[in-house]
Amino acid sequence: MAERAAKSKKFITKVMFLAAVARPRYDAHKKQMFDGKIGIWPFVEEVAAVRSSKNRPKGTLELTTQSVNADVYQDMVMNEVVPAIQVKMPRGVVVKLQQDNASPHRCVTTELIARHGVDSIEVANQPPNSPDFNVLDLGFFNSIQSLQQQKVARSIGELIAAVEEAFYELPVTILGKTFITLQKVMELSMGCSGGNTYTMPHMSKNARIKDLPSFNVECDATIYAGALDSLNCQNQV
Repeated sequence: MAERAAKSKKFITKVMFLAAVARPRYDAHKKQMFDGKIGIWPFVEEVAAVRSSKNRPKGTLELTTQSVNADVYQDMVMNEVVPAIQVKMPRGVVVKLQQDNASPHRCVTTELIARHGVDSIEVANQPPNSPDFNVLDLGFFNSIQSLQQQKVARSIGELIAAVEEAFYELPVTILGKTFITLQKVMELSMGCSGGNTYTMPHMSKNARIKDLPSFNVECDATIYAGALDSLNCQNQV
């Protein structure tokens, strides 16, 4: 007889989240530091239970994971992310909204956002095969997950709450440091003609950097000149 396997009752279905962050900085309008945390949202929906169980009667609304396609992604960006950017980002700046280059995401464009009456947000797609080019994949998500795993979650609702708490509890300095690492990664990529054959840098940020919001990596002049030459050669082809 073939062996049967069953999921543990403690197993919780994985939930996909959409997170938006910016570099922390001083907000002159609000006269306070902006922590860079725009928001984090789960892709879930409420569905009526098909059958009764010992925990709830038939028809009870339950949270369940949502399949993410172009329509779902667009709805999340336009109804959650864009309004949050307008509320939380410092005024007087044009916001570059960088998104993953996955096919379902390409439905969100600068033109689409402008048609909804928002002209201060420009959309840019992340280059393909370059996860190091955004701060979430570069380290911020790992930091959130490490903090979230310290919390006990027995349901999708509790998991969502744990992730949201971890997002807002994570020290703003970690986000600031990750943006500086991103600058260094971009310099290293320029040094290998836009490739990803570099080694992740160790910058001793705690010892070297006193003011995270104002610090910027100074690009090596030789790397900068080489990148310009490479671009000029490509344009001449």
